[in-house]
Amino acid sequence: MERALEGVFKYLDPKRIDVLANLLIRFSQPSSMNDSLEFKWPTTGVEEPKKLAMRFKEKLRPKALAAIPVEKRERMDAACGLPGFAEQWVEINLDDIAARASADRNLRHKEIALKTFRKLDVNYGILSLSENPVEVRMWGHYADGGRGFLIEFDPTHSWFHAMRNPDDGFNELTKVEYVPTRPARNLLDVKDEVLYTKSESWAYEQEWRMVRNFNAASKNLDITDAYGNEILVFAIPPDAIKSVIVGYNSRTEFNDKVRSILKSSKQLGHVKLKGASQSLETGQISIVSSIETLAI
Repeated sequence: MERALEGVFKYLDPKRIDVLANLLIRFSQPSSMNDSLEFKWPTTGVEEPKKLAMRFKEKLRPKALAAIPVEKRERMDAACGLPGFAEQWVEINLDDIAARASADRNLRHKEIALKTFRKLDVNYGILSLSENPVEVRMWGHYADGGRGFLIEFDPTHSWFHAMRNPDDGFNELTKVEYVPTRPARNLLDVKDEVLYTKSESWAYEQEWRMVRNFNAASKNLDITDAYGNEILVFAIPPDAIKSVIVGYNSRTEFNDKVRSILKSSKQLGHVKLKGASQSLETGQISIVSSIETLAI
């Protein structure tokens, strides 16, 4: 039986103490993430050729029939001595047109997939969290080698469960699945799970993520990151925060800043201040309830 998820953690650089002070956190564009394949998936085409041709045919039929006046249809029927010949003629030609359009569209599937990714990249951001607060590689990569901190969130809070309907693939805290090989799919067969599937080489992150539309962002900071993307932030409900964990290499001044923010904020009075400690013998990290012995 899988254990209940008690907390999810955001690893942060010490410079990101503003997240705690302002209760605003960035949701990042896929193109700003470390994994260059975020939201990108292997494609084989747009859709199975016969199905795609049928789509084109259904779309083109009304226009094709409307392009032939009733009088001309009647003359075509009379000339051939076959009632309904004009409609049959249109169908025959539509089969050929739709087949060629389908083949062309499938040949261009990579170009279409890239346009789809760009659209997602402009409109949606990712909040990446981890279920593991003691992963040394995460502390190294995302928390400045243990000099930073973690924010522990309550995964049961309503902020993480804001789906508008059962088919909504966004606004819900979702566990990332790690797979050895990402299966190639036709573009129109792609489902929301591709947003939450990554290569198993990233499995150590034990990620949970939430994807939201930037239309719901609280603020655009009017600055861009190293990738040229806008930085858009969302308001954090104070009661969604359970604890703050300062790093095993955090400095006294930093710890004091964190303590001051928590003490001076009425909204964060419930938040516990903890610390991470690293064993000199094994390198393993543990979480302790007091930070007094951690300061350097």
